[in-house]
Amino acid sequence: MKELILFPSPKRLEFTGPGLSLPSAISYLCTDAEMLCGIEPWADVLNLQQVGDEKASLLKVRKGKTGHLEGYKLVISESQIELEAESPVGAFRGFCALEQLVSQAEDGKLQGVRVEDQPSMNRRGFMLDVSRCKVPRMDELFRLIELIARLGYNELQLYIEHTFAFSKHETVWQDASPITAEEIRKIDEFCAGHFIELVPNLNSFGHFERWLQHVEYRHLAECPDGFIREQPYIKRDHGTTLKPNAKSLEFIDSLYEEYLPNFTSNNFNVGMDEPWELGQGWSREEVGKNGKDKVYLRHLDGIRKLVEKHGKRMQFWADVLLEKPENAKLLCPSASPIIWGYEPGHPFDEQAGAIAACGLDFCLAPGVGSWRSFTGRWPVAQKNLSSAYRYAQKHGATGMLITSWGDCGNHQPWPTVYPGLLHGASLAWAGEELAEDKLSNAIDRLVYQAPGAGLGKAILELGKVDDKIGVNLPNTCLDWWILFAARAELLRDALPGKVMVEQINQGLAHLKEASSLLPHACDNLAIEQSVEEMRWGAEISAWCLGQGKRILLEEEATEVTETEVRVKRFSENWLKRARTGGLEESSTLLREGIIALSKE
Repeated sequence: MKELILFPSPKRLEFTGPGLSLPSAISYLCTDAEMLCGIEPWADVLNLQQVGDEKASLLKVRKGKTGHLEGYKLVISESQIELEAESPVGAFRGFCALEQLVSQAEDGKLQGVRVEDQPSMNRRGFMLDVSRCKVPRMDELFRLIELIARLGYNELQLYIEHTFAFSKHETVWQDASPITAEEIRKIDEFCAGHFIELVPNLNSFGHFERWLQHVEYRHLAECPDGFIREQPYIKRDHGTTLKPNAKSLEFIDSLYEEYLPNFTSNNFNVGMDEPWELGQGWSREEVGKNGKDKVYLRHLDGIRKLVEKHGKRMQFWADVLLEKPENAKLLCPSASPIIWGYEPGHPFDEQAGAIAACGLDFCLAPGVGSWRSFTGRWPVAQKNLSSAYRYAQKHGATGMLITSWGDCGNHQPWPTVYPGLLHGASLAWAGEELAEDKLSNAIDRLVYQAPGAGLGKAILELGKVDDKIGVNLPNTCLDWWILFAARAELLRDALPGKVMVEQINQGLAHLKEASSLLPHACDNLAIEQSVEEMRWGAEISAWCLGQGKRILLEEEATEVTETEVRVKRFSENWLKRARTGGLEESSTLLREGIIALSKE
């Protein structure tokens, strides 16, 4: 009997005997009109035909108790298919399983099975950064939504700083190819049709540099002429954080009035993380008198009141709150902190325990480990996601919001998101730590509809370069760090000379071996596109590591002749998935990094 693979793994999957032969069209009966919206997304995929006669139907869909709103029971026998669900979203999840079973049918024959399933976590979210240069095209966003729905996610956030087309603020977004209000409404509708909640996400305090660098907004800045911060070291000639005052609240409210009506969700992530220079400028006196934490909490509560005025519930990043976690008891009970951290050793246990003790709803936000890299950081993401799941369950979090950031130019190849995206889905829905062979096969099947293609394994292996070298730089891959952050003195000081050269050689050997796993030419355009993206990532990674080795050995630089070729390939790959806005900035950073490193 052939092994059947369902993703995420269901709570119960048992074989019941012989199954049935699939006709060219599947006739189905559903007498509960409410359930139909859970069936409709699968009509074309499975060639479904609704009938009104029970005897004429192969598939029977009915409403019934399953123990969870998203739960379902699916039974395939010799004569019929039965799907029972508690709600339309449960029916949708059941059809996700049925579609996978149909795709694995041999000679058009389904095996007899009984499947029962429900999620381990109620909140299973994915957040995509669409502000750090790269704004995906609508077709790419729709493909992403279809994918995460099949993986069992029920929430999507698009992280926005300046990439929404506010009608009165073209200065801020004119070169960014922003998402328009009409596009947000289309995305929201598409999400709803796939049982995904599109939660608005607009940073509302810190990370406001894209606004405050323009003269017409500098009056709103905590430090309008810039600032210097030591830990982490940041130097700017303009501000990144708004003043914590009434004028800023009034300004933010004007943005909310235009932005929020495009969403049907009752939730809203207002950001509020990393106000780097808070207390250095306008608020210096108040911070000196009352403390940064109290000034922040006062302004956070002002934001909350705006959010609730617009009929939403406030979510916010919890990093500032967690500097003094005892302050959580001072928050309004409706506030919902999001605890973020992206390394394996992040103190989720301590932080989640402190927030849980105050009775607030909260979730944990690990990451897919792809940003500030060229081939991903899969081992880091794996451990980080597993840790977040473990402590979210321990402390009663509502779930996880798995993040994919685009820091410093968004240079990572798009496919580097998939290992973390699928591993996180398996944890959040099934509570299962995926073995790598199972994860790589799931990437081939569910992302590329190409079982056995081998691309999933190649992506995983390419994401292990730092692991093979034996380095773990926080939030960064060594190759990226060499290109963008390190210079000769810093590199020699940070890495142990000849030992490091040998380790880099091991990384280069692994890159070569992993690159050889990438599939060759095929008739699957999605695979071809991803292979080119990952091959580019592997090649720029190898070049950066080679340059790092040269600097450690104190060898002379040689003329680099392929800079524009590398940048051109990067740009071509970008435009296959994303809009033009932000590309010039990102490609300029890449070009300047290559030129500067080659001269070290």
